[in-house]
Amino acid sequence: MNKANQGTQKAFVLWLSGVPYSAICTLPEVEALLKRGVLLELEPAMITSPLSQYYQAFSGRLPSSFGFFDSLVPACHLSSSSRDVDGYTLVEEFAGRDTPPKMLPDLLRMAGWAVFSEETSPSTLVSCLQGLLQMEKSSPVCGIVKCSGDADSDLTQIEDVIRMASAWVGETGLLAILSETHPATVVSFVNVNNFLAEMGVMEVNEQSGRINWPNSLAYFAGHGQLWVNLQGRDPEGVVHPGYEYEEVRDTLVKALPTKLRDMTGAVVIERVYRKEELYSGDYLFCAPDLVIQFKPGYAPSQHSLRLEFDEAVCLKPDAGSAALAGVHPSDVRGFLLASSPVLASGVAIPLPAPLVTVVPTLLHALDVGYVDMDSPAADALFLPSYLEAHPLPAVIHHQRLSEEDEELVINRLRDLGYV
Repeated sequence: MNKANQGTQKAFVLWLSGVPYSAICTLPEVEALLKRGVLLELEPAMITSPLSQYYQAFSGRLPSSFGFFDSLVPACHLSSSSRDVDGYTLVEEFAGRDTPPKMLPDLLRMAGWAVFSEETSPSTLVSCLQGLLQMEKSSPVCGIVKCSGDADSDLTQIEDVIRMASAWVGETGLLAILSETHPATVVSFVNVNNFLAEMGVMEVNEQSGRINWPNSLAYFAGHGQLWVNLQGRDPEGVVHPGYEYEEVRDTLVKALPTKLRDMTGAVVIERVYRKEELYSGDYLFCAPDLVIQFKPGYAPSQHSLRLEFDEAVCLKPDAGSAALAGVHPSDVRGFLLASSPVLASGVAIPLPAPLVTVVPTLLHALDVGYVDMDSPAADALFLPSYLEAHPLPAVIHHQRLSEEDEELVINRLRDLGYV
């Protein structure tokens, strides 16, 4: 730690997962924190799914940096597919192709900080914090409390925790409130597989309801993945690599945003991205061929997540329905509200920043160096004098595929005819 920042010996991060800023902005303690601190709106990267957003918020890494795109993955796209499931069956994937990235507590401990991290419910926030503050601590020290749930009925607890944490870190410490996402109101759930079947892109047996894979060109899965049924990769792939593959992708990119409409005739999909438009790096080969971004207010249906079908393409939700995953990134923006002697006062940044900005920003405010981040710290949050003495480091990546993944890449490229 630099001598210029030796005064920052305490930090506390209150992680209110799923809580929008609008739910707490009128609390006196939050208003006071903003007057002496900074507010930054945070937008996740595609694909929006809870685990993806967790990694972004707590590691500073885009999930594509370690081969993670969605927690729901067709078995045939995993390096170690389960032998007891059909290749197209959706399975849960929690880590990605490589070792999960180091999280904020790990990075701080590596820099010599003592870190006490807990996860609790809103109703037990105060007692959890009291327990943390009573523990024996060395210096420097950081407390992190993650709380998931409905904040509306526990605002008093949240305000008490902010007051207690503020007193604990003192005038020379860092206090931050973080939310990586919040539920978005849904006007319609969408089953893209139903639409693909109607278009003739997928063929479904009317009696059994099962997909006829040798006559299906593409399929939707998870929280925005659109896969081409590719020869040499998918178990019953029919689309040839190269020109035919690109032709199928081009057709879907053009057709879905214009032809898929809800019960009122409104367009449902804002854009269909080719994977190269969103992702890069060593793990591009295991990214979905296309990624669907729904318009605000729309979300994939529960059946479509699992490569199943509904009675209709678009489904009217129950009143008050909301979703955290598969929705437009702007619908689920989180926030970072922080105060520290090195941060500006009373500043609300007008434009959203990537969710991966959180970790490098907190580390830089604590004068902790970092590498392997997918975003620099948010320089607009810092005092110019601090940035002059502590310039932002360049975004540096040290990434290397494991031998298993290198072999997988080579085999996949060979199957596709590139080597």
